[in-house]
Amino acid sequence: MSIEYDNRIKINPKLAAALVIIIVCLTVFAAVFVLTMWVNVPVGNAVVMVDPLAGTISDPVLGPTWTTKAPWVEAVQITVAVDTLGMWGDGYDATADFPTVKSFSKDQLEMGIDIMMRWRLDPSKIKQLYENLPQKNWKNNVISSIAREQVRIVTKDFNTIETIEQRDYVAQTIRDAIWNKISSSAPLAGALTDFEFELRNIAYPETYTVAIENKLVAEQQKIQADFERQIVVIEATATAEKITIEAAANANATVIEANATKEAIELVLSAAGADPANQTRIAELYLVVQTLQQIAPDIDMLIMAPDGTPILLPSASG
Repeated sequence: MSIEYDNRIKINPKLAAALVIIIVCLTVFAAVFVLTMWVNVPVGNAVVMVDPLAGTISDPVLGPTWTTKAPWVEAVQITVAVDTLGMWGDGYDATADFPTVKSFSKDQLEMGIDIMMRWRLDPSKIKQLYENLPQKNWKNNVISSIAREQVRIVTKDFNTIETIEQRDYVAQTIRDAIWNKISSSAPLAGALTDFEFELRNIAYPETYTVAIENKLVAEQQKIQADFERQIVVIEATATAEKITIEAAANANATVIEANATKEAIELVLSAAGADPANQTRIAELYLVVQTLQQIAPDIDMLIMAPDGTPILLPSASG
């Protein structure tokens, strides 16, 4: 009788399942370990590595790029592209970060100041900025607070009319005040650069706006009245000058006509050879004839009656 032996190794099913689980876990852990070592830094961003074991913060790495880290190290993304902060509206405007800044003028009139600010972060100051404000709340807490504070400080030095007439100067003053405070703010560590400021609007109470509009209308009406009065004066002056010129012309014409009549009479007297006793009578007759010609131009014949009365004989066509 022969005996056969089974040389195959028998594995416990429970042990086999445990080995499979271990291998899968190691594979997943290795994959996660490798994947967590890679960090994508997008364009316009910087990343700082926070190592809790070593207690260190790395210098920033600027995007666009990839970088590596240990799995326990936290990669903190920080925007270095142009950032903005807008203040306008009632707090529910989706295009604004904060509502309009309420402030008072020097003459205690409440105004609504709408502003927009833009800036970039200096990459060389990012590490210190993050150390000071690890919550990354420099925009919503620090910069916005500085902006509101400086707007109210500046506007109290201008009366309401000055904020209208000197708007550009008011805007520049607010801009300089905000920038000077931001630049000297310890938490911000001088990290902001390329700062820009816009004074979008200054809103006044409706009653004041209506009063200003009425004042402008009154001023325009006054200007129009002054203009119309000047036109009347100019026209009156022109009329007076015209009358003066016409009178002077008539006077000159009269003088010329008188001189011509005088010369004509002298010629008649000289041609008639009249003695001095008759010269006056001849001159009178000449003037009578000239006058009759002017008032009765259609008379062809003039007969003098014995008593000197002229008799006019009109022409047949007349």
